[in-house]
Amino acid sequence: MKRKLLKLLILTMLASLVLSCGFTADAKEPYASYYLGDNGAYSIPAPYEVVTVIDFKTTEEGRLASPEDIFIDDNDVIYVADTANDRIVIINPMDENGNYTLKNIIKGDATYASGDMSGLKTPKGIYVDADGTILVADTGNNRLVEFTKYGYFKYSYAPPSSSILSSEFNYMPLKVTKDTRGYIYVANSSDSNGILMLDGDGTFRQYFGANKVSLTFWESVARLLWDREDRLGTVVTLPYSFNNIYASSDGYIYATTTTATPPQVRKINAGGSDVVYSGYDFRDMYISTSYGASTAQNFCDVSVDNLNNMLIVDQQYGRIYEYDQNGINLFAFSTNGTGYGQLSLPAGLEVDSQGRVYVLNKGSGTITVFQTTEFADQIHAANEMYARGKYQDAFPLWQTVLDRDSYYNLALKNMGTIHMREEEYKEAIEYFYEAEDAALASQAYKEIRAEFLRQNFPIIASVLVGVVVLWIVWISIKQARRRKYGPPPEKKNFLTPVKDFWGRIKNVLAHPIDSFEGIRYENKGSYADMIIIMVLWVIIAVASEYAVGFIYRGGTPREFIRPMQIILTALLPWLVVCTVNYGVTTIMYGEGRVRDVFIGGAYCHIPLVLFSLPLALLTNVLTNDEMSLYNLIHTLIYVWVGLLVYLCIKSIHGFHPVKAVIVTFITLVGVALVVLLFMIVYGLANQLFDFITQFGKELSYLV
Repeated sequence: MKRKLLKLLILTMLASLVLSCGFTADAKEPYASYYLGDNGAYSIPAPYEVVTVIDFKTTEEGRLASPEDIFIDDNDVIYVADTANDRIVIINPMDENGNYTLKNIIKGDATYASGDMSGLKTPKGIYVDADGTILVADTGNNRLVEFTKYGYFKYSYAPPSSSILSSEFNYMPLKVTKDTRGYIYVANSSDSNGILMLDGDGTFRQYFGANKVSLTFWESVARLLWDREDRLGTVVTLPYSFNNIYASSDGYIYATTTTATPPQVRKINAGGSDVVYSGYDFRDMYISTSYGASTAQNFCDVSVDNLNNMLIVDQQYGRIYEYDQNGINLFAFSTNGTGYGQLSLPAGLEVDSQGRVYVLNKGSGTITVFQTTEFADQIHAANEMYARGKYQDAFPLWQTVLDRDSYYNLALKNMGTIHMREEEYKEAIEYFYEAEDAALASQAYKEIRAEFLRQNFPIIASVLVGVVVLWIVWISIKQARRRKYGPPPEKKNFLTPVKDFWGRIKNVLAHPIDSFEGIRYENKGSYADMIIIMVLWVIIAVASEYAVGFIYRGGTPREFIRPMQIILTALLPWLVVCTVNYGVTTIMYGEGRVRDVFIGGAYCHIPLVLFSLPLALLTNVLTNDEMSLYNLIHTLIYVWVGLLVYLCIKSIHGFHPVKAVIVTFITLVGVALVVLLFMIVYGLANQLFDFITQFGKELSYLV
C-alpha cells in the first residue's frame, strides 16, 4: 500500500510539473504567469491574483446561464447579458467587504413575439451610456433595444436598411458599442463585410473597418491563372467576421475577429484603418510548442483599462493577455479549468475603474475577478510615467521592477532607451544586451562606433597608411632580390607540408577545372586533404557561430548555441550530397570513383573554410545598417561553393556542361528526397517512442 501511495504521489508531482510547463506559478494562483518576449515566453511573478468569483446560488438571485457579454459603467456597476435566461443582470460594485450583490434584473413578463417590446430572446451584447441608458443586442429577436437605467423599456431600433446592404443581408446583432461621437457599432453574426456603423437613431451609415480576404498560396495561383468564369462553382473565400467590439474613450474601436491568423485583434481609428497592431500575430507560440496544441486560439473579447493597456481573452485556452499602448506584451496569465480562479469557457472581459479585471465564464455561469499585484502595479506606474515622457522619474520605477524580476524585458529596454536619450551609450547597450534586443543594441553601438572613429580617426588612418607602405616596401624588396639573385632555393622543413597543402588549396580556387580533373585522372588530392579540410570546416563552423556579434545573432545568447548541432549541420550535407551524387552518376555513366567524389566534395568547402570565420568576426564591428552588405557577402560565398560543386561534378565525371547541369539538378532532387525520407522516419520513430512510453506508463499503473 505504501508503495502505491508513493507512486501516486510521484505521478501527481510529475503531472503538476508538466501542467506548469516550466513556469513557476505563484503559490496563490492556479496558473502560470509569463510575458511574451522577442525570443520566447519568460516566467514572471503573478501580475494578477484572484479576488473572488461572483456566483449567485439561484436564478432569482442572479444565477447566470450561458452568459455572452459583460459591461462595466463609470460607476463600476456590472451589466451581464444572461443569454440562456433571456435577460440582463445588473450587479452592484464591490462593497467595502469585497462582496457583490444583485442590483436589478431586466426581463420582460411576456415575449417580444406576443407584443411585449421589452421581451428579450438570447441577448448576446450589451452597452451602457454615460446617462445609464442600456443598449442591448437582442440577438434572438434580431434587433437592438434600449432600456432606461432603471430597467424600463425605452426604444426598439428597426433593422438597418440601405441600398448598400445586399438582398441576402441577415440582421442578427451579436455585440454592440458606442463611440464618443454617439455612433453605434454592431458586430453582426457571420457578416464578412465588417462592422455595422449606425447613427444615433439606428440609421445605417456604412460598413466600418472592412475586412480583407486572406488567400492561400494556391488560391492566389488560381486567381492568377483562371478568370472569373473559370472559377465559377469553386469555393469562395470570404473575409473574416468580427465576434466582439469595444469603443475606447480616446475614439478607437477595438475588435476581435474569427480568424486564427493575423489580424486576430484590431485597433481601428476613425478612418477605418488599423493602428499599432496592423499585421501583429497574437498567437501564443508558447501554447503550441509546450502543449503541442493543434486547436487554434479564439480571441473572443477585448477591453482597455484606464492606462490604455489592452486586454484580450482567449476562449480556447483561457489565457488573458495584456498589451501596452505601444503593442508590447506586458503579461499573460490564467488558464482554462474548473478550479478556483481558472476560467470556464470565457466569453467576455471588462476592466473597472480600479483596474480589476472581470472575466465572464460562459461554461460555469460565473464571473472571475482579478486584481493587480504589487508587481503589476509597479510595471503600470513605470510604463505610464515613461509613456508621458517623464523618463528620469520612470527610471527608478523600472529599477524596482527589475528588483522583482531581473529579466523583465520591457524594463531593460526602457532603461536602456533612457540612457540613450542621455547619450550614455555604453550604459544603454548593457541593458539592451540583457534584454536580448539586437535592434536597440545596434542603435547604441552605432553611436559608440561613431564616437570612437571621431576620436581615433588620425591614429587609425596613420596605422592603415603605415601598413600599406610597409607591404609595398616588402614586396619591392622581395622582387628586387628575386631579380638580382633569382628565386630562393627550396628548403624543406616542418612547415613544408603546410605550404604544399596551401598550394593545393590555392590551385583549386585559381584553377578549379584542372584541379578536379587532376583528382580523377592524375590521382591528385588525398584522403588526408579531405580529412584536414572537413575537420577545419567543422572547427571553423563552430567557431564562427560563437564569433558572430550579438547584433547579428539577433540577440540570442551564446549559451543557446548547440555545438553538436552545428557539427552535424556541417558534415551531413557533404555526406548526403556526395552519396547521392555517386549513386546518380553511376546510373548516368559518370567516370568518378567514390574516392574522387568525396575528396572533390571536400575541396568545394574551401571558400567556407577561408571566409566564414573572418566574416563572422567582422559582424562584431557592424551594425544593422550594414546587414545587406553582410548578407551579400554571405550569399556570394555560397554561390561560389555551388559553382565549385557544379565544376566538380562536371570535371570528375567527364560530363558535357549541359549534362553536368542535369546531373546537378537530379542530385539536388535526390538530396531533397533523402531529407523527406529522413523526416518521415524521424516522425514515425517519435510516434513509436511515444507509444512505447505511454504503454510503459499504463503497465506501471497496472503494477
